[in-house]
Amino acid sequence: MKKNILVNINKGYVRHFLTMINSLSINNPESDFDVYVLHSNLDDGDKVHIQSNVRPNINLIYIYMDESLFKGAPKVKRYPYEIYYRIFAPMMLPESVERILYLDSDLIVHKNIDELYNLDFEGNLFIACTQIRGFVTWLNRLRMCVGKNHYYMNTGVMVMNVKELRNIIDTDKIFKFIKRNGWRMYLYDEDVLFKFYGDRIRLIDPKLYNLCDRYITFYNMRTRKPNKIDLDWVENNNVIIHYLGRNKPWKEKYKGILKDYYFKYFDEKFK
Repeated sequence: MKKNILVNINKGYVRHFLTMINSLSINNPESDFDVYVLHSNLDDGDKVHIQSNVRPNINLIYIYMDESLFKGAPKVKRYPYEIYYRIFAPMMLPESVERILYLDSDLIVHKNIDELYNLDFEGNLFIACTQIRGFVTWLNRLRMCVGKNHYYMNTGVMVMNVKELRNIIDTDKIFKFIKRNGWRMYLYDEDVLFKFYGDRIRLIDPKLYNLCDRYITFYNMRTRKPNKIDLDWVENNNVIIHYLGRNKPWKEKYKGILKDYYFKYFDEKFK
């Protein structure tokens, strides 16, 4: 059975998407993937370029997202309307899709994803990681007026229970919340999911499925040898590397130990 993958990209992220999807394909050679691409500005030339640079086990399915759907929603340069696509994706996907793995394009799939993809939802809507704990978790709960059972997930890697989400998403309610509460929101898509669905998340280990350099730094600060994360640990254990925030491996000021994994799968022809 094919695995369903969800991405959302624009013209500026095509080469990073190709790098990510290439890593997924190479490290999962026994799997076939239906990759649903949410977009608003890809043209035929972009699609031809993408198709010519993906491997045979990748089947691309494009879903056009009209930006007028998001009129009035908060938008800043760093977070364009594409961040909202994953919120409403269950409404746009075919009825046949009941489960899907969303992947940001600024990540690398380092190993086989079968275990992640097939995890039991255990009655939840999402399977994802959180990068925050303690005081920041408390602060987010206070900021968004939610209870102690809500957890703030990183939306860059998440298995989505599309079948159930499709039945409960209230688009009008979500848009009203965004428009009324934009002033208190920081990461708009994550804030929305935290507010509405933060109590229905199965949390998984970010070291395995959402590892970034920032996490490594903080983890190693409070961990004694020989349990610190180094490149040997990453090579032997990690499944997904995520280049969170502004610390991107293709930028000159990148800081961290994970840069080489990006360029292992990047090809100049992706540009």
